[in-house]
Amino acid sequence: ICPGAAALGATSMLDVSDGLLQDLGHVAEASEVGIVLLPGAFAVPAPLAEAAERLGTDPLGWILSGGDDHALAATFPQSVRLPPEWAVVGRVESGKGVQVSGRSMAYEGWDHFRE
Repeated sequence: ICPGAAALGATSMLDVSDGLLQDLGHVAEASEVGIVLLPGAFAVPAPLAEAAERLGTDPLGWILSGGDDHALAATFPQSVRLPPEWAVVGRVESGKGVQVSGRSMAYEGWDHFRE
């Protein structure tokens, strides 16, 4: 996937093992842009949805801030047509930070330097 992403013109790429919000927050900060995530782009597995319902919470928070996903996130020019193995989960815009459903999100995730 990595050589293919480079050939397609990826402008950034990183693993999201520390949580999607936190890792995309690093991209947004370093690139001085905003990233808007599309909540509907994330499938919620039935067991996760059931656990969240029992605990009275939104499973999307777990999906966006959980770590050890061993997946990659990349940014591409808007004109690039992505192959089916890549899913569009958001877009880059002017601004700062990461937003979901119009709300700025804290960069929650695993922080190696937190005690």
